[in-house]
Amino acid sequence: MLCLGSFAWAESSPFVKGVAIGHHTAIKPAKLNKILREIKALGADSVSMVVAWSTPDVRSTSISPRKDYSTSTSKLVEMIKLAHARGLKVLLFPIIDVQKRKPLEWRGTIKPKSWDDWWKSYQRFILHFASIAAKTKVAMLSVGSELVSTEEMVGRWTTLINRVRKVYKGKLLYSANWDHYRPVKFWKWVDQVGLTAYYSIAKTNDASLEQMVKGWELEREKLRKWSKEMGRPFIFTEVGYPSLDGGAVNPWDYTQSTPLDLEEQRRAYAAFVKAWSGQSILAGVFFWDWYGPGGEEDKNYTPRNKPASKVIEGWFKAPKSP
Repeated sequence: MLCLGSFAWAESSPFVKGVAIGHHTAIKPAKLNKILREIKALGADSVSMVVAWSTPDVRSTSISPRKDYSTSTSKLVEMIKLAHARGLKVLLFPIIDVQKRKPLEWRGTIKPKSWDDWWKSYQRFILHFASIAAKTKVAMLSVGSELVSTEEMVGRWTTLINRVRKVYKGKLLYSANWDHYRPVKFWKWVDQVGLTAYYSIAKTNDASLEQMVKGWELEREKLRKWSKEMGRPFIFTEVGYPSLDGGAVNPWDYTQSTPLDLEEQRRAYAAFVKAWSGQSILAGVFFWDWYGPGGEEDKNYTPRNKPASKVIEGWFKAPKSP
């Protein structure tokens, strides 16, 4: 019989070694158990479970579960139980899926007809997952991800966070976009600072490991200054590179029509490890993501069954990791 876990990340917690599980609407227990075994075998201690509700477009005020896309409550509870049974901590990571998008539109450009109505809908969305987080005692809950157009609305965010804390007593995180973390005005109201990491670390499609490391070092110094200003470390909630030629040049763009390149993905992971090992400003990482079959013909982000997975395993299992 599976039992619900009870985990918490304290301020003095060790480095979080995490892997994200992407949109997982219909993962059956046997398949999920296989995925979790593989993640555990990498040396990971945590998983980010990404769950999504949808909004019709960036102007809509409605956020709701979408049939055959959004994970049901019962399925999500079952998934969290399975992760806990494997000894893995869980970050519950709700995101908004924008169904119809024009060029350059995404969740970061949401601009509804009525902010009052949008925030009511968003509060319902987050409180739904806060209730699940409380029931299953996950280690951490994200209250938002990459919502660039809302990040200066301090009053709205603090009201939401206070309501979430009445439901869920664990750690709260917000995940900023990789290029928009300074404008966030409510960092002091969350327990953990998070941001994605889709930085361009190469200028050419055939960049060497050393060139990628230098690319990371430039960004790392900016992040170090910001972290010291806040007096807090941060977690990378998403670090990933598509298995494409140029995947390290534009890692946010998985739609590139370039050839498969597993070796570039491996070098990009190796550059991340080399640039970030032993850096005290980084409190943890979730690699993006362990979803789909992966393998030598897969162009997507997943490092599953690819050379990049060996880089993760080597880092997570290193004697002084990370």
